[in-house]
Amino acid sequence: MDFEIIIDSHSHWGPSITLGTDVTTGELQRQMKKSGIDYVAVIPFPSTAIENNSINVKILEESKRAGGFIPYHYIREDYDKEGFDPIPEAYCGGKWHWMRGWQDSASNYKVLDDKNLPQLIEKIIKTDKPVIFEEELRFTERFVDMAEGMKIIIPHLGMLGGNPYDFLRSFKNNKNVYFDTALGSREAILDFVKTVGPERVLFGSDVPFGSMRSELSKVLSLPIPEDDKDLLLSRNFIRLTQFKP
Repeated sequence: MDFEIIIDSHSHWGPSITLGTDVTTGELQRQMKKSGIDYVAVIPFPSTAIENNSINVKILEESKRAGGFIPYHYIREDYDKEGFDPIPEAYCGGKWHWMRGWQDSASNYKVLDDKNLPQLIEKIIKTDKPVIFEEELRFTERFVDMAEGMKIIIPHLGMLGGNPYDFLRSFKNNKNVYFDTALGSREAILDFVKTVGPERVLFGSDVPFGSMRSELSKVLSLPIPEDDKDLLLSRNFIRLTQFKP
């Protein structure tokens, strides 16, 4: 089956202060062409977004200029600032990444007791857009309980926040929690699809940590119906974000 549209739901764009790297438009376009991907959802690197909000502006501008890019808005740590907009209209969703914690390593549980958090959650829910949400499992469980009605995508099947199968057991019955495949093993991706259904799994590559071609090959090789693969490759993303190709 030739899929009409393939969307990579999770990639980075721009410079990373901590990694000392820069994912350019040209590199993403090269990988898209090589792998047959039509659109890519682009996310700023955390260290760059935390330092300055200008990267959120630049990623939107580049998405309008380059074509084929779909921008995510990084939800910065100063969300309690007056007038803060977690996901402006022009973006397809938000990215929450170890908020005020130790990046890729430890959650800051004090955030869950922040008096300003309920207002932030309410604002996000009103946008009706998804949030790629990366924290430890226990933090994620408590946040999901607080944020009933929010569409949450757990990246890497939960791999950076703990054991993916612990995330699967915890959220398998929560219809508002989704997972992306980025960097997950083919076997784990298949287990998630079988457990939560293909409607709750999205294909992602996490460039530069993964490549579009290799991550896409995992999904294409799954022993599931082609219509189910189509859900992972585009239809779930379109439904969640209201993106119009």
